[in-house]
Amino acid sequence: MVKIFGSLLKQFWIHPLARSIDVNDAHSIAIHRKIIQSKPLLKATYRRWYREILMAHKEIENLTGDVIEIGSGAGFLDELIPELIKTDVAPNPFASKIVNAMNLDFRDEQLKAIYLIGVLHHISDPARFLAEAQRCLKPGGRLVIIDPNNSWTERALCKFLDHYEYFDDKINDWKNDSANHMTNANLAVTWVIFTRDRARFEAQFPQLHIRIIRHHTFLSYFLSGGMTYRSFLPSITTPLWEGFENILAPAMKILGTSMTIDIEKV
Repeated sequence: MVKIFGSLLKQFWIHPLARSIDVNDAHSIAIHRKIIQSKPLLKATYRRWYREILMAHKEIENLTGDVIEIGSGAGFLDELIPELIKTDVAPNPFASKIVNAMNLDFRDEQLKAIYLIGVLHHISDPARFLAEAQRCLKPGGRLVIIDPNNSWTERALCKFLDHYEYFDDKINDWKNDSANHMTNANLAVTWVIFTRDRARFEAQFPQLHIRIIRHHTFLSYFLSGGMTYRSFLPSITTPLWEGFENILAPAMKILGTSMTIDIEKV
């Protein structure tokens, strides 16, 4: 019944720009940028995520080295970090470099920061990426990952929206060889690596020290319609909803759909 409702919602409430695009097609990136710019609540949600990045970025201002974003997609983090090198795995009109996250085209200790927003669960072998991040980051450099949280909210929305990704927190292997650039990705994998399997992560990557894990973003992304749907709220309500989510901050470990993993190379 839930999947039927999700299919009907997708049929009748889909954003006009998203109706005919293939999310695995690089041409969808330009359309996603238009969707972000047209929705105040969606753009505000991106800015909320960017504030998570900026908290770490300000702490490494005096560190030398390059700053990269993996899988920059249609985002606009470069507006806040002008020196950012935006990378993607496929041609992207808003990125300056095509990069395979599992084989980073950077020298040892060349980077002072690596940022990923909604990307790690799309990487088929996260351990290979983490090994590359450990190699390329210089001591004191930061790896900041924003990805789905294992909350009842996130799990329910994944089912409710008939999503092209899935949520499985019972996996034994972090790898997902069937994951495409966007589709068939396991939304739970980041929580599995850094929360459920934290001891394994720390043993496998001893130079990557988790400074903090923060949980955030209740329903703002969903209510904005994301990249697929029309907004469920009028744009005038954006400040009110942002304030409401701030009030809920103490409960975000349970309610939040997103989590930030702030990691320092030691």
